[in-house]
Amino acid sequence: MRMRKFLSFFIATIILLTFPQSTIAQADWSINSFHSDIAIQADGRVKITETIDVDFQSLDKHGIYRDIPYVYYTSSEDTKYTQVKVNEVRLDGKKEPFDVTTNKANIRIIIGDEDRTISGEHTYLVTYTASGVIVPYPTYDELYWNVTGNGWEASIAKATATLQLSQPGIIQTACYVGIKGSTTQCRDEKVDEQTARFSTDTLQASEGMTIATGFQKGLVPIISVERPKSLWERLLAPINLLFFVLLTALGIGLILRKWWQEGRDYWTKNILTTSATHLGSAKPLGSHETIVVEFTPPEKLRPAELGVLVDEKADTLDITATVIDLARQGYLSIEEVKKKWLLGKSDYIMNRSQKTATNLLPYEEVLLTRLFGKEKAVKLSSLKLTFYDDLKHVKKKLYETVTNKKLFFGNPETVRQRYLLFGILIVAVPVFLLAITFALFLSTLVITATISSTIIGLTLIMFSQKMPRRTAYGRDIYRRALGYRLFISGAEKYRQQFYEKKNLFDEVLPYSIVFSLTEKFAKAMQDIGIKPHQPPWYTGYSAFNPAVFAMSMNSFSKTLSTTMASAPSSSGSGGGGSSGGGFGGGGGGSW
Repeated sequence: MRMRKFLSFFIATIILLTFPQSTIAQADWSINSFHSDIAIQADGRVKITETIDVDFQSLDKHGIYRDIPYVYYTSSEDTKYTQVKVNEVRLDGKKEPFDVTTNKANIRIIIGDEDRTISGEHTYLVTYTASGVIVPYPTYDELYWNVTGNGWEASIAKATATLQLSQPGIIQTACYVGIKGSTTQCRDEKVDEQTARFSTDTLQASEGMTIATGFQKGLVPIISVERPKSLWERLLAPINLLFFVLLTALGIGLILRKWWQEGRDYWTKNILTTSATHLGSAKPLGSHETIVVEFTPPEKLRPAELGVLVDEKADTLDITATVIDLARQGYLSIEEVKKKWLLGKSDYIMNRSQKTATNLLPYEEVLLTRLFGKEKAVKLSSLKLTFYDDLKHVKKKLYETVTNKKLFFGNPETVRQRYLLFGILIVAVPVFLLAITFALFLSTLVITATISSTIIGLTLIMFSQKMPRRTAYGRDIYRRALGYRLFISGAEKYRQQFYEKKNLFDEVLPYSIVFSLTEKFAKAMQDIGIKPHQPPWYTGYSAFNPAVFAMSMNSFSKTLSTTMASAPSSSGSGGGGSSGGGFGGGGGGSW
């Protein structure tokens, strides 16, 4: 059974199934004859075989559909439930594809092939079994059966029915015809104690033929059909809840195990050297690690490298700190452009120096190349909406650098994306299977598995951010990086180190940007009483002051980060649009 065919028929019939029709328009095709063979079987079930001769005339049709109720409301306001099982459908003697959809009170048998249309005269054979339709009375049992139904949109030229009892015992028969509630009688004939026949002439749309046959009490068992449990009741069944708990626990347990094995950092006790060869005999991370103040960047790692090492992500702020660090090393200079008006924003001009790009890391080289190209000077505002793709290349090289230095077991971004994709698939695949399940049959097992898989998938999506793993060497450098951050955040406690080294303010500045400590660091310098000189790589339009300079650097960092990460929005008139984009929307169609 093809999903596309089901969906097409489902869309075409959902409204008819969900909402009752008050009136039925006369169709432009007709039913030449409607015959029903009704067999009351020895087990109490009733087998019905309907032979429907239709004339589509010159119309192109895919087929017909047949509605059969399975919920009935009696005059005493009781609700009676039955079961209807479709066995077979044939068209002109050959098996014909069909779909069965269900609403709260009816099933709909949708007969035909979406990829084929037919016209003219054809014969449909529909076979199904009904249970719970025989009603017991004090002196007899009875089958009260609406043969054709009163909901046909086409007229029926002739309707007939033959009832066959499993053994002799028919007591009485009756036949009624017309709109719902009509008591007009039609022809009924008791052929013998085991067989009865019924017939009527033309039935217009909304008219039907109903028969009643009373037979010997106790001749066949009376089947009672209980109210079908709602989906919610089935989902809350103990066995289903147990399945849900076990599946969800298993899935989340596997994720935690995966994180325990591959997501946690590795470490070795008492690392005496920071050689990157400490990988083979690494042990899982312990619960006690001492953070000791570091007065220099561990292993002379660049600001961006420490930034990635600390939060496992290449942030735009890491790239911004790299620009400042490159300026500090003499590869470029930064010139602040005075505001044009009081509330305006400062702009900056970056000038590339003549210094040869030696001893630079790959991501630093890419950053310089992407920033300037063949230009000698670049205004920061000119990078807006243009540097977005360049930033991706710089971040990619930064990830490769920290991976090649054995700080991580694998590229952190690649690891995150891999587990993120797995999480999305764990959510998406069961949802797709659930859609198929609703199309074919309503399975609480699949629904439960889908809910459980969604929880598992969302858990994996969250854990994907935690899956990048530092090596034992990377973990040790990470611990030392936190010690260096401790030094920057508490600079006023370590004034002696700043007194001893003249240019320490300049060297620490890029790292303070990575750790978001620029203003705190500058204030500490002021509290210590150190008055660093204005860096040679920066030109402002006011007298140099560490606090003011820190604010300028913060402003520059934020502006640079925002500018670099700004992606252009799509414009319909500029060639970047698409059908269905922009404002408005909606549409329509026909089946």
